[in-house]
Amino acid sequence: MDTIRVTRATLGDEADWMRLWGDWQSHMKGVVPAEVTDRSWRLALDPDSRLIILLARNSDSEALGFATVSFAPFAWTGSDVAFLQDLFVSETARGQGAGEALLKAIYADADERGAAQVYWMVDETDAKLQRFYAKNAVRTPYLRFMRKPWPW
Repeated sequence: MDTIRVTRATLGDEADWMRLWGDWQSHMKGVVPAEVTDRSWRLALDPDSRLIILLARNSDSEALGFATVSFAPFAWTGSDVAFLQDLFVSETARGQGAGEALLKAIYADADERGAAQVYWMVDETDAKLQRFYAKNAVRTPYLRFMRKPWPW
């Protein structure tokens, strides 16, 4: 099995992240406006930002996947919690350990920042994805609601 390395995104990672971000949008059957993508990328590069992008690479430095995570204060803990917004591994790289490496890196980053919890949402129709997360987390009984649909 190839060694997977996970690092926080830097300016030089933009092309790799944009490729994976585009693949993620296609997978999700949505399109994030370019100005939102650019703003999110710039925000994630700010060392003081509470939004981070992590990239998983194989031993050949090929970008296999990414995660976006935001940190915010949570009233029930008196500390930050981490919201895993996106975790995506390219279809050709699935099963090589990139997803698990990203999740472990997210947990480590959350621990380093003193975040009390890491949470995310999963497509309720994707049994394979649910099995992946069940190996690495605790399933909660909560459903997601939104004020209105995404505009894209």
